[in-house]
Amino acid sequence: MDTAWLAKRRRFVWKRAALIGLMFSSLLLEGCWDEINLEDVSYISSLGIDYSEGHYVVYAQMIKFGLIAKTETVQPDPNPVWIGKGEGDTILLALNDLTQAGQAILSLEHLKTVVVQERAMFKMRDILDGLNRQRASRYTSLMFGTRGTIENIFTTDTFFDQSPLNSIMYSPNPLNSQRSFIRPYAMQLAVQTLKEPAMTTTLPALTANKDFWKRKKQPLKIQLFDGIFVYRELNYLGFMTESDARGLRWVNPEFQNYLFDAIGNEGRATVAVVSSNSHLKASINDGEADFSLQVSMKGQIDELYGTLSEAELVASIEDRVEQQIGETYRKGQSNGMDLFQLEHHLYRYHTAYWKQNCKGGKWKPKPNQMKIEVKFNLIHSGNFDLNEST
Repeated sequence: MDTAWLAKRRRFVWKRAALIGLMFSSLLLEGCWDEINLEDVSYISSLGIDYSEGHYVVYAQMIKFGLIAKTETVQPDPNPVWIGKGEGDTILLALNDLTQAGQAILSLEHLKTVVVQERAMFKMRDILDGLNRQRASRYTSLMFGTRGTIENIFTTDTFFDQSPLNSIMYSPNPLNSQRSFIRPYAMQLAVQTLKEPAMTTTLPALTANKDFWKRKKQPLKIQLFDGIFVYRELNYLGFMTESDARGLRWVNPEFQNYLFDAIGNEGRATVAVVSSNSHLKASINDGEADFSLQVSMKGQIDELYGTLSEAELVASIEDRVEQQIGETYRKGQSNGMDLFQLEHHLYRYHTAYWKQNCKGGKWKPKPNQMKIEVKFNLIHSGNFDLNEST
C-alpha cells in the first residue's frame, strides 16, 4: 500500500514539474508584437544614386507587389512602376527625405538593383558604406552604372507588358546567354573587388535606347549595355565604350555565347563562339614583368557564304580576337587602366616583386607588355560541311 502511494506521489511530482517547466519555456517564445502588414510597406526594388551640387540625389523604383515574382502573363497595367526622388547630404539622409512622402514604410529588404550615375562614381566608398552598414539591403543586389539620367533607366519598356523584373537591369543572364560582354556584379562581388589590392573592377554601364524596337509604330525604350566604368580598387578611372572594351569579352569568366564573323579570300562565315577561357601568366626578367595571356575558344558555324576552308576560318577568328584584345589593352593602358588584371596577378603570384615595385599604386601597364595567344577550336560545322576549295 505504501509502495503504490509513493509511486503515485512520484508521478504527480513529475507531472507538476513538467507543467511548470513548460509554462516557463513558453515565456521565452517570441510573439508577433513586431508584425507588419504587407499593405503598410512599400518595397524598393531598385535604387538609383546621383550626386549633384554637393549632395546626393536618390531615386527609388517600386514595382507593384504582385509582380515581384516574375511572370510571363500579360499585365493589366503596362507600366506598374512608381519612382520617388529624395535629396540629402548622405545616402540614408536622401532616403529619409523620401520617406516624408512615402505614405507607407519604405523598405530595402527586397532591393534587387543599384544604379550609380557617373557623377556619383567618385563617391563609391560612401555609397557602399551607406548601403551596407544598415541590415536591410542585400549583398545579392546587382550593381550597374549609367551616364544618362536614372529616371530614364527606371522608365524603360518591357516586351509583351511583362513585369519590369524581366528587363536587363534585373535579369541580365538571358542577354549574357546570347550576347556575352561583361559580367554583372552582385554587390558582394563589387565590394570584394573594389577593396581587393591592385584589383580592377569593370561595372557594366546601362543606357536606354529607342533605336531597335517599335510597338504600333511607336519606339520602345529598351535597356542595353553600352560600356563599362573602370575602377582600380575604390578609385574611379573612367568610362570605356563597348567598342573600346570589346576585348574583355573573351576573358569574361561568365562568357556563354557570341556571334563572330570569319573572313576568308573567297567567303565568310558566321561563327557562334560558345566557350572562351583565359589564362594569364607572368615572368620576371631582369627586374621587369612580362605577361602572356592565353585564350582558348570553341565554336560552331551558323552561316556560310562562298568558299571558306577550316584553316582560313580558324586563322580569321584567332587573328581578329587577338586584335580586339590588343586594342582594348592599348586603349586601357593609354588611360592608366589595367583592364586585364596584370598587377593583381603580380600581387597574388609574385608578391615580393609586387611589394617592391608596385605597391602604392605606382605601377602601370606598359605598351607591348602583354603577349596574346589565341586558340580556336571548331567543334561543329553546322548542317553542311565546309566548302573546301579544291
